[in-house]
Amino acid sequence: MLANFIIRPVKLEDLDSVYELAAKTGPGMTSLPADIKLLTKKIQDSINGFLVEATEPGNESYCLVLELENKIIGIAAISARIGGDEPFYSYEIKRARHVSEKLGVDKEVEYLELKKDYDGPSLIGSLFIDPDYRAQGFGKVLSRARFFLMANFPSRFKDSVVAEMRGVIDKDGQSPFWNGTVRNFFDMDFTRADFLSITDKGFIADLMPHYPLYIPLLKDSTQAVIAKVHEKTKPAFNFLLEEGFRLDGHVDIFDAGPRIQAKSSEIKTIKESVFAPVLDIKSEILDSEKLALVSNSTIDFRFAQAMIIVNNGGVIIDAKTSELLMLERGDTLRYLYA
Repeated sequence: MLANFIIRPVKLEDLDSVYELAAKTGPGMTSLPADIKLLTKKIQDSINGFLVEATEPGNESYCLVLELENKIIGIAAISARIGGDEPFYSYEIKRARHVSEKLGVDKEVEYLELKKDYDGPSLIGSLFIDPDYRAQGFGKVLSRARFFLMANFPSRFKDSVVAEMRGVIDKDGQSPFWNGTVRNFFDMDFTRADFLSITDKGFIADLMPHYPLYIPLLKDSTQAVIAKVHEKTKPAFNFLLEEGFRLDGHVDIFDAGPRIQAKSSEIKTIKESVFAPVLDIKSEILDSEKLALVSNSTIDFRFAQAMIIVNNGGVIIDAKTSELLMLERGDTLRYLYA
């Protein structure tokens, strides 16, 4: 059983703690920059997203933090959709057939084609757990909290969800894919281009080559990292595969990390979690009862772990869980056995 924790929407008061987390991410995690100004905007955008009475997915973002004993040790986010005011760029891996009847050659060749999306699926990202706490299973719990939020408010999100997985970055913080493909078009190294893409994607449209990149023409070292996952991202990648995500044939334009996608209704946590009323609140529930992941059902989202009793289509919780999740008798909650 994990130690007591609470997962909740990020607040401006969390800025210093979020910055400390961001400073530990390392190169390639564009969605969590170690920059006070950008993190302030990220937090404020999330606050605004939770405040909007959205009936359909727009430009909202939702950022959650995991708090353990008054210390923020994790963060994760959802964008209601990719695109919007700015296009969302990716490379699609495609195949071209080359045939010569005279030579008896019939061959398919893979190439990368630049894609722009203005109204795409929802996007999960920014998942990061303090390295000191990774071995305790908090990453999966925080990822599931996002799916609880999506299950509670389906109208705020698209029917499909994607995740961009961090690609291969070498020991010097450089991307072998970037260096082997489009670096010469930008005249800057990977770290700078990656950072600039957070604030203004206009330079991508200006400088990115718009013709296909034929994969067999690239160096072997460049080909080898296409659609490969960063070593530190593999646990998150494998968990999402277990949840029902699959490779969708797109990769990141900077580090060639793979993109994976799932139908919201087919995500395991969303499918298997249960919505039920709170029948009663007891002062204590024995450890012999079932352990579950539990959230409230309001937009002032709270998510935790607790022993529960399921009875007659409803749930009995203890007073501490009631306080953490701001639940009263008659309220509804969502649960999933841990």
